[in-house]
Amino acid sequence: MNYSNIKKNFGIKLALIRKSKKLSRVQLAKIANINSNYIKQIEQGNAKVTVKTAQLLANALEVEIHTLFDFKF
Repeated sequence: MNYSNIKKNFGIKLALIRKSKKLSRVQLAKIANINSNYIKQIEQGNAKVTVKTAQLLANALEVEIHTLFDFKF
């Protein structure tokens, strides 16, 4: 799996979890203290994500960080 696919799959997984928690991007952004436009870019597979950002998102979504990297969907 190349880097572009990882970014795309991470974004898909993030959106799936966010929607399953019935959160908007704006709500997730406030909880995670991340810009909502950045979350949009991540979900579209257009942004690089640091480990720190992945952990902030995982915490905000109340999931383990590895869940965001489980691309079996």
